[in-house]
Amino acid sequence: MFIILDRKQIADGIYFSKIIDGRYKTNRISIAFYTDFDEERRADYAILPYILTDSCRRYPNLTRLTEKFSDLYGASVSDNLGCSFDSRQMTFSISCIDDRYTLAGEKLEQECCGLLLDCILDPCTENGAFPAETIEIMRQELIDAIQSVKGDKRMYAAQQGALAAFPGEPCGYPVNGTLEQAQAITPQSAWSAYRSMLEHARIEVFAAGCSDFTAAEEVIKKRLAGLSRSSICVPAPKPSVLKEDVFRTEEHVEMQQAILRMYFKAPKMTDRYAGVVLSMILGGMTTSRFFSNIREKQSLCYYCSCYSNRFKKIITVYAGVDLANIAKTERAVMKEFMNISMMGVTDEELEHAKLEIIESARAVYDSAGALSSWYSSQITDDKMLTPEEYAAGVSEVDAKRVMDACRQYCLDTVYTLYPEEVQ
Repeated sequence: MFIILDRKQIADGIYFSKIIDGRYKTNRISIAFYTDFDEERRADYAILPYILTDSCRRYPNLTRLTEKFSDLYGASVSDNLGCSFDSRQMTFSISCIDDRYTLAGEKLEQECCGLLLDCILDPCTENGAFPAETIEIMRQELIDAIQSVKGDKRMYAAQQGALAAFPGEPCGYPVNGTLEQAQAITPQSAWSAYRSMLEHARIEVFAAGCSDFTAAEEVIKKRLAGLSRSSICVPAPKPSVLKEDVFRTEEHVEMQQAILRMYFKAPKMTDRYAGVVLSMILGGMTTSRFFSNIREKQSLCYYCSCYSNRFKKIITVYAGVDLANIAKTERAVMKEFMNISMMGVTDEELEHAKLEIIESARAVYDSAGALSSWYSSQITDDKMLTPEEYAAGVSEVDAKRVMDACRQYCLDTVYTLYPEEVQ
């Protein structure tokens, strides 16, 4: 397998990483901006991906921009807004075929990279800010996105559960902001957020594919190095603080079944590999304890799973249950944690969990986008691990380490979303 990872700092707070894999036929370039989380201005930042992927000064509307993408052999642009490392993460990406496969020797990498930077650095403006018409359209799109969350009950429960579990922490706030914040967006407020992002963000560029990315590096270095920079954000994830007492909260909405979310925290957890194996055994695979015992044997819920976050040092359990089984399901989840803490796990469970995790790590090589995401998730680590190095760490986990990890987790928050007719 031919993999090269090369990472360097190209300007103040700007890093360029290239991941070269000769098996691919396409290339993907992603530019991520990490900014300090300002709770009151969430919507001003959240509207930026809508604006910056819709047009630029050279291609002032979506129709012309889409036509240009078609001319570039169907190149595509995407964006993502989220919370990573206790910072706001805004990522813009473009994917295209490699220059070797063009019909007339076009320099697609260079042109696509330039086009992505045009969208980010040279947007359409009006009177020193974003055009009022653009803000009006994109504001409504953002409002629709905020309001749509309540229509997806699982998503809404996840959002409200996070607010309860992580008060005052960046990961506890919806990245799109509130409806009131979105309605208050103006051309000037969005422009102010945009200029602040360019000046203060930690910028991470990841280029993944079969190219050597020499052309992309030159273009990006030239254009990003010219930005005015100061007080640059430093992404630094912190474990979530464990509450002194379990916090319980609930809501009632129009729905058929209840959703239970339980948040377990282990602020002092240091064994990342044992933590992920524990999460997999509890509720991360079809042979997990939650699935086998709580769903199948006891028939207490429609689904019951969990996932972990190594930065926040949490395990989040979520289940869809009938009203009569909410308390029983909660007790059953606690019982599984207790059983592993006291009696450990079987060799079969351990082997299945490790195989699931290792196979998932190997799947990173399936696409340039997945490979880019793999390494970009490690920018705050002392050393970036390859999927093979990570798999090796997982393979060394034994039953005692899983038991020790489980003993560190404590129930922190319980959030329940009830059908509204139940009082």
